[in-house]
Amino acid sequence: MVDPYTTLGITRNASAAEIRHAYRVLAARVHPDLQPAHLKAWAHAEMVRLNSARTQLLAPRAAFAHTASLRENLWPSAIGLWLCFMISILAPFVAFSPDASQLLIQIVAMFTSAALSLGLLAFTPLILSLGVAIFVARAFRSRA
Repeated sequence: MVDPYTTLGITRNASAAEIRHAYRVLAARVHPDLQPAHLKAWAHAEMVRLNSARTQLLAPRAAFAHTASLRENLWPSAIGLWLCFMISILAPFVAFSPDASQLLIQIVAMFTSAALSLGLLAFTPLILSLGVAIFVARAFRSRA
């Protein structure tokens, strides 16, 4: 198997920009459209080799960048799910204690302001679980 670094003529610690630059320089030299008719088959094979080398070297970098962006975008949802869990634990206490319902209202106000800065979609489960908790609390209070 041919080493993609050797194919592009770059070092092993080359950045993505250096990889792209080396590819463009070599592709400009061997592109099949720029070659005479008797060298077109060779030029096509060289372009396939250059494309393969570029893809091999840039694919892991793109996958890493995609994973990093997913991590950055997942934390609001993780916080929302954690808060849903906490609210579901507090819901029975809210149903039987008026003091706990005041605490729940303060928690809702605090997380509503946080949701507005992070985006409401991240806190949709939290808002739904709070609605259920308030509904359950009112149902139990009306029975008592």
